[in-house]
Amino acid sequence: MINNLPVCRAHWHDIPHIVDLVVGPFADSAIGAWLVPDEHRRRDILSAVVRVWTEHALLFGEAFLLQDNSAAAVWLHRYGPLSPPTAYGERLAVTCGEYLDRFLHLDDVLQMHRPRGPHNHLAFFTVAPTPYRVRRASVLLATSNARMGQALLPTYTELTTLADRDLYARHGYVPLEPFTLPDGSTTYPMWRTPRQRRPRDRSFPPATRPAEPAPTLNDRPIRLILDTSAILGFTEGSTAVGEAIAKVADDGCLFGLPVMCLAEAARSVTDTDTDRLDLLVNHPAAAVLTVDPLQWKTLAATHRAVGRLDTAGALLAAAGNDCRVLTDQPGRWR
Repeated sequence: MINNLPVCRAHWHDIPHIVDLVVGPFADSAIGAWLVPDEHRRRDILSAVVRVWTEHALLFGEAFLLQDNSAAAVWLHRYGPLSPPTAYGERLAVTCGEYLDRFLHLDDVLQMHRPRGPHNHLAFFTVAPTPYRVRRASVLLATSNARMGQALLPTYTELTTLADRDLYARHGYVPLEPFTLPDGSTTYPMWRTPRQRRPRDRSFPPATRPAEPAPTLNDRPIRLILDTSAILGFTEGSTAVGEAIAKVADDGCLFGLPVMCLAEAARSVTDTDTDRLDLLVNHPAAAVLTVDPLQWKTLAATHRAVGRLDTAGALLAAAGNDCRVLTDQPGRWR
């Protein structure tokens, strides 16, 4: 009997284990066999592709593991259009070789049926074939749903079995119109609105406790300031920046984005990276910071000292919140 199954946020060092968990059933599935007909190469190719998307999720989403590493959930924040991983086409071509067109075709089919509005996307969800598998799946799904629900956005996923569809229905998901994958198998998309609960078969509603107020941004301390270079690093897929902000979020704190640094970063990015800027600004642990007008003299003096207004704004924000400034270089702090 399982007494508890604590869930923890996954980090970069967990990526190999997440990939192994996901690729096992993926390689045995019909769509996996269609993507890579060569069974001797299938697992290696699928592992490389799953790794690309898991890395992307740790930058532009979140991942969770049961503490015993028997189950994983990988989420993408689709608050707006989500650009593909950095150098995705090139990495996919190198990884997939002659099967590249199959992976691109699958991407197109999934993209065509995916909801357009803001939502959190459960991209990978897998449970090892251990005892109490359904219990483990339920614990991880319920916990990660609750974490995603803090953003008050719907959640979306695609399932391949009716048993999975029934499990998700018990957790508040409702079915959307099924569609066919390129291999001919059927996929069952599911959608869950925030705080939705499955109906209960009882004559009287259950007693409820008064809801505790959710913590606001002002209740959470700012532990890190991103300067322009760190913001640009995030849009370019910097793992150092991704790890830093994930650690801040894990601690229940915030990271600050000085508005002058955001404006300066926006001058330098492409349309694709602008989408990533939006994801960063909308991160649940992000706080966009403006300069107190009464501090204009201090800002001016700092500007004279460092030579850049955006850098001065970042330093002023760090001083005001008693924290450090993260730059674009791993391990370098101001």
